[in-house]
Amino acid sequence: MAGLKILILEDDSTQSEALALAFQRIGHEVFKTDKAEEARAWVKLKKIQMIFVDCLLPGQSGVDFVESIRKTPEGSQLQVVLMSGIFTDSGFVKDALRSTAALAFLKKPFDLKEAIGLIPASGLSLEEKVSPRKALYQTFNRGTVSVREKRKLIEALDEIHGYDLPFIYSLLVESKMSGHLNIVASNGDVSGISFSNGVIVAVDIADQETFLGKLLIESGFILPEDLEEVLNVKSTKKIGERLISGNLLSPHAFNIVLSNQMNIRLSRTIVNSSVRVNFSETDVETSTPHIDSDALVGFLHDWIAGKITMDWLKAHYLQWHHHRLVKGPQFSEEHPAFSLPLVHSLPGFLNAMTSGEALGQILESQKFPEEPFCKALHFLLTKGIVVFGEALTQMKPEDIVKMLKRYLKQFQGKNKVEVFDLMVQITNNSESDAQKIFVDFNKLLNVRATGEVEQLRSQVLKIAEQAYEFVQSGDRDKVRSEMAKTEIEMKIKAAQQFEDAKNALQRSQVQLGYDLITKCLHADPSLGKGKIYLAWAKLGLMEAGTQNFSIKEVEMDLMQASPEDKLDAIYNFVTGLLQRAAGELVMARKSFEKALAMDSTLIVARREINRMINHQNQKKDVLNRDLKDLVSGFFGKKR
Repeated sequence: MAGLKILILEDDSTQSEALALAFQRIGHEVFKTDKAEEARAWVKLKKIQMIFVDCLLPGQSGVDFVESIRKTPEGSQLQVVLMSGIFTDSGFVKDALRSTAALAFLKKPFDLKEAIGLIPASGLSLEEKVSPRKALYQTFNRGTVSVREKRKLIEALDEIHGYDLPFIYSLLVESKMSGHLNIVASNGDVSGISFSNGVIVAVDIADQETFLGKLLIESGFILPEDLEEVLNVKSTKKIGERLISGNLLSPHAFNIVLSNQMNIRLSRTIVNSSVRVNFSETDVETSTPHIDSDALVGFLHDWIAGKITMDWLKAHYLQWHHHRLVKGPQFSEEHPAFSLPLVHSLPGFLNAMTSGEALGQILESQKFPEEPFCKALHFLLTKGIVVFGEALTQMKPEDIVKMLKRYLKQFQGKNKVEVFDLMVQITNNSESDAQKIFVDFNKLLNVRATGEVEQLRSQVLKIAEQAYEFVQSGDRDKVRSEMAKTEIEMKIKAAQQFEDAKNALQRSQVQLGYDLITKCLHADPSLGKGKIYLAWAKLGLMEAGTQNFSIKEVEMDLMQASPEDKLDAIYNFVTGLLQRAAGELVMARKSFEKALAMDSTLIVARREINRMINHQNQKKDVLNRDLKDLVSGFFGKKR
């Protein structure tokens, strides 16, 4: 095994000597000092890869040292382990891990084997080396994974994609782990998720916006005037305590809402960009409310349905195109996942999953709409209900052609950097290891090639080679900068068009609204509330009789709204429109009234309520008139 360059920064000669000797015995080059400035110089000059830092240093805290060195190019990629025999309370540990993005926190005295176990393995050949993210998703084609293996997978993670987080949350809960998961977003925001024996007990996010009042109203536990009443009274108590003490809310209902609030905050961590993570295993006290395994099933469903884009899913599953789907360790026909909308809305889905067909064959058969199918599949894979079995050893030439065309379709219209980013996604490797990405991608194209297959394979491989060579040339950062600028401009334009679309729908210009929203979602698939307004436009066109959308299609659009977007008056309003279209008039009116309660300025909701009242009155008038005519006729005949 090739050794690492490890620095020990500690004001304890006995401890540092023992640590240094243990690392040297297994082949690592070790530097040690108790001076922060000397350590800073060595990190730069010696190209240090890993550093063990005591939290108590002469003249400076170890946490402050790491925070400062993280701002330098050479310190940004360091693997950091914090140590302390004094600052060991859970609050300090949690904050220190979050602020330093450290790999772990060792409480003194610790076993040397514990410290050695934190050193990442190295020295593997390019063929053998597996990135932590790839290892994570390799569990998708393994029937059983032990708790110990799951823990090792999570501990090895560093840079991942934000869309990986639902799977990581699921693994942490299933593994009954205790500790703190720290997430550092690309903009520097830090979030922390606390787990206690497999339940999520706390969610701290950089954006502290609270949805508590809206959630209480949305859940039907309080009225808007109840909330206004307690907010108008000066008190040091929190809102929940005030509502409970005023007999306006039960403690049980409050815990339900707090759990939903955690769900929304977790949802906000699931972003379409790279994030850095580390998990520190430590004792965490169980508290109420919390999210357990049963509750997590429903939340996972909503995150996958509403947050993860189709582009990401298509790239993610290309590598399993010729793998069969089989029952996983958690499979049960009575599993609650099968009753949730993503799966339940696809008749025959379960049979397709267990038919022995490869993923590509199911997709090409077009038995199911592609987007809900891929999201339902990802949901079941994340829960271990289905897994990928063996790859087909004998793929038909026509299936290979379809697979290669799928690759070409994914690459179509993309520049070299975007193609390379897709290769990163497809191979599940770290984007910093370009050679490994190209090697793994090439292995995916290792199919028997003759005739049309050879032509298509050559086309795909040529595009991949050009992307790899471009990335190796060093011009990637410049192109990325230009791409980021273009993306911002596109999103600004999409946001402006989205406002125009909203105004068009408010004015009942439904076709214009629909056209604008489809353009916006094409430019920005993750556009907030985009699916909700798309559902509104489709329902309007259905009512006008100009387009023949189905109720089921609109239900799918609404289901794919993110949890935080559902906490909105417009969501309840559009739900009311859907219920009315389905003939559920009582439920529709309740949804319109709820929307108006959440936003008293929502004129469209008031208009729909008035329409329903007028319609009911007209029916009463007709009934009364018919009855009057009947009675008059009866007595008229009698005379």
